[in-house]
Amino acid sequence: MTIQEINKELQDRGFYPELYEKTIGNETMIVANVEWGDWKHEHRYLDYIMDELGYFVYKVDVTENDGSDCYSALHYYRKYHR
Repeated sequence: MTIQEINKELQDRGFYPELYEKTIGNETMIVANVEWGDWKHEHRYLDYIMDELGYFVYKVDVTENDGSDCYSALHYYRKYHR
């Protein structure tokens, strides 16, 4: 699945994070930037959709946080190897 296909799938579900690819070691990962999203409705929902598309969370880097339920983070996803 290409990054364009992933982006379209997310948009079809009403979700618009900034997506890009990043190579770490010898693996290319999908990175999604969620800015000031609610932990449940944006961050967890994104993880759920990506899991359905065959990707799992490798790591999440919180970039901004004010102690509320909303925060900004970079989500790194790796493709399941089945």
